Amino acid sequence: MKPLHVLYLTHYADLYGANRSLLDLVVGLRDAGAVRPFVVSAADGPFVKALQRSAIDHAVVPFASWMHKQIYSGRMHHRLLQRMRFRRAARMRDQLNAEAMRRIEALARDRGTGLVHTNSAVIGIGGLLARSLHVPHVWHIRELPFLHYRFKVDGGVRRYTRELRQADALIALSQAVVDDTRHWMPKGDQVHIIPNGIITAEGWQLRERMAADRWNSDDTFNFMLAGYFHASKGQLEAVRAFAAVHATSPLTRLHLVGDGQMAPVKELVHTLGLEKVVTLHGFVEDVRQVMDHAHAVLQCSHFEALGRITLEAMADGLPVIGHASGATPELVTDGTSGCLYRTSEELVAAMRRLALDREEAQRMGRAGRQRVLDEFTLDRMLERTQRIYRELSHS
Repeated sequence: MKPLHVLYLTHYADLYGANRSLLDLVVGLRDAGAVRPFVVSAADGPFVKALQRSAIDHAVVPFASWMHKQIYSGRMHHRLLQRMRFRRAARMRDQLNAEAMRRIEALARDRGTGLVHTNSAVIGIGGLLARSLHVPHVWHIRELPFLHYRFKVDGGVRRYTRELRQADALIALSQAVVDDTRHWMPKGDQVHIIPNGIITAEGWQLRERMAADRWNSDDTFNFMLAGYFHASKGQLEAVRAFAAVHATSPLTRLHLVGDGQMAPVKELVHTLGLEKVVTLHGFVEDVRQVMDHAHAVLQCSHFEALGRITLEAMADGLPVIGHASGATPELVTDGTSGCLYRTSEELVAAMRRLALDREEAQRMGRAGRQRVLDEFTLDRMLERTQRIYRELSHS
């Protein structure tokens, strides 16, 4: 059976969760002989370099996301002017995307594209491109764009609803994402839950030694939070909670991985006098460089659609302390594979609980590790995605 020519669209340049998962998907399906991938990225950067290392056909064509924050302030006339500016910016993005569509369509036709796979809800051109090419459109919804980011859609939410309904298949990371899409399109059977796979069964086995050794290597209990620095990701909440924990448990450290809006976090660390015990690592291409020395991972993001770092932590035998919203309760079983919290006080209590009881933390880590093997392997993700491709290409 010949491989299906699939065009993948992604909207940003870095190697955070959505792009790391996309890279796993295209490399896995390519290596299985199921797909001949062609990836179009809206920007150059670490993700494109990773595609080059993996010998994945790709192009950089600037296009704009169709979801953005709209923050209003001031009096009525100020808000009116702000609304006019937002609408003008949206029209400019649509003009940019119209030009990008012509370039992408030409590249797609040159490669004999048989299916378009859009990698995020914030990309609005995937359906238009697929319809122009007369091929199926698979839309990968990897976020809760309104609950998590408070986004607005260029042209209004009806535009988003219309595109959701026209997609040939929607891939949702979790039940939380399904519930969110049902708010906009209550009918339709084209929604499929396919969680990110983050490790092969063989890779899971290879990590066994590190999963055990970390508990014997250091008297210090290391907390870790990884992700793009943004108010919605909870770095500030994590630092405040850690300050309370460290005050009573001095043999604790906090490691923050990622870049982005770092200034407020740096300022808070300085204000609280935590420079010696809170490390800001910046962007780390291989997060395991830090994770290998961690003992618990924090997931402080509210309304997270899945949380790839949560699964990576579980695969490595780490307990996860996560906010009880979005899809995090679908991954973390409170008291079994980690702890769920709703308030800052509960976060502090959970962090103290694990820092003071390594045996319980290790037990939770083992439970989470087994669950990843049972439900969240790359093999399962690839097989289920390939099944959708097959059904659409034969319909």
